Amino acid sequence: MNHRQLVLPLIALIPYALEVCAQDVPSRPLRSREWLDRPWEIRYVLFVDTSRRMNLRTQLALRNNAAAEKPGRTKVYLDAEEMFESAATYKIAEKDVLAAVLIQFDHDGHATSKSNRLSMYSAKRNMLGDLVLVRTNSKEEKPHYFADWSQGIPGDVSFSPAVCAGDDSSRYDANWDSDNYTGNFGCREWTAQLYDNERPYIDVTSYSSHGNFIGEFVGWSRFTDPPKPLIGLHGKTWLCLHDCPSGERPGVIRDIKAWTGKHQFPMPDRPPKQPLYPNSNYKDDLDE
Repeated sequence: MNHRQLVLPLIALIPYALEVCAQDVPSRPLRSREWLDRPWEIRYVLFVDTSRRMNLRTQLALRNNAAAEKPGRTKVYLDAEEMFESAATYKIAEKDVLAAVLIQFDHDGHATSKSNRLSMYSAKRNMLGDLVLVRTNSKEEKPHYFADWSQGIPGDVSFSPAVCAGDDSSRYDANWDSDNYTGNFGCREWTAQLYDNERPYIDVTSYSSHGNFIGEFVGWSRFTDPPKPLIGLHGKTWLCLHDCPSGERPGVIRDIKAWTGKHQFPMPDRPPKQPLYPNSNYKDDLDE
């Protein structure tokens, strides 16, 4: 038998061999679709912004998601902000209206929010640290990204890990503009107060030389965390936005001194700087 007679039958077997290999080696899912196998621990996630900007974010997400669904587009995730239409609003002054979108979860990660659409979704965390909403009874719809599970600074446990989103990806860098309209309060400041067992509330104020305000941020809490009131100063007005004490309804705090005295809380103190935990404080840890 010459070489040609030997090679031709082997070539004919190649398609069969490829087919067998494809059957024997299961395709590995994308890491973006590999869900972390551990109990869901987040009780709620809260997104706060001005009402005008929240509406703009929702409209932008709707447009981007519609474009991502067109044939030929390969975007892995859709934007969960398209489902932020049911926000609670707080009017502080004639032109100042804050909006808060609350997503609550049960221990299985199912969204239990009042929004009919959100209630059709469950939260998942993937191997890359993305937090997404997945349609509970559908495997076809793309997941909706809503935040990151950030490990923060290696070895830190005072504000890490944290749920982060939006400008948190740049808020702690050296080139952050402290006059940014979204504010200097971010996920590290939130989480440090959440983890501090001695602190009875979370103050979300962005303290600025141009005035104090409640900016854009994401807040969160675990099932193991005791409820902490979420308070903030916007201009000259204090508000309680969530988990208000003694069954109080969210809204304006008329007198912060009387309010803290009533609940035996200390008066809020302005932090020495904001952002309070910039990366420049942890260069050795980040450069390891």
